[in-house]
Amino acid sequence: QGKLGEPPRALGRRLPRMNAQHLQLMAGLISPSYAAQAEQSRNSKSKMITVLLSQRRLPPEGWDEATVQLVLDEIASFDTNNFQGNVGVGEREGRVICDLVRRRHFGLTHGIGRSGDVMAEQPKAAGSSLIVQLTRYLVLDAIHLCGIKAAKHCAVLPAATGLTMTLVFLALRQLRPTGK
Repeated sequence: QGKLGEPPRALGRRLPRMNAQHLQLMAGLISPSYAAQAEQSRNSKSKMITVLLSQRRLPPEGWDEATVQLVLDEIASFDTNNFQGNVGVGEREGRVICDLVRRRHFGLTHGIGRSGDVMAEQPKAAGSSLIVQLTRYLVLDAIHLCGIKAAKHCAVLPAATGLTMTLVFLALRQLRPTGK
């Protein structure tokens, strides 16, 4: 949060990414060759995002931290709680008072699912909903890469370590009731 009277500094409330028009206008301010380099950089990252969204698989090469940050910031900006000038007042609006917490979670405060369906899209949270679906595809791809080709669907749910271990052990007990 900013000081008293200042607007909050939230992820997703940054300046928008440079688009083609911005890059053309840059060419009037800096050398056209530098503007072309900037456009190549932007296009390279844009292509990575296009491949991820179209193929819905883990990329063959890991992404650098700056690219991951860029993508998460942009996706988070799709949630209404991150719209410029928006102040949510509903009981289920995503709000965070501490900027440190907001940055840690990329401004993604809506959570996942709806009552009765944890995989349902969140109203007012296109970014959070996109991350849930994309995560499901990427985890399913990882499962296939591990050799479990028969897996057709998966769900990724938030769970603390203790709950996760309990669920894993319960699943293993069902698979091998006489195992030790």
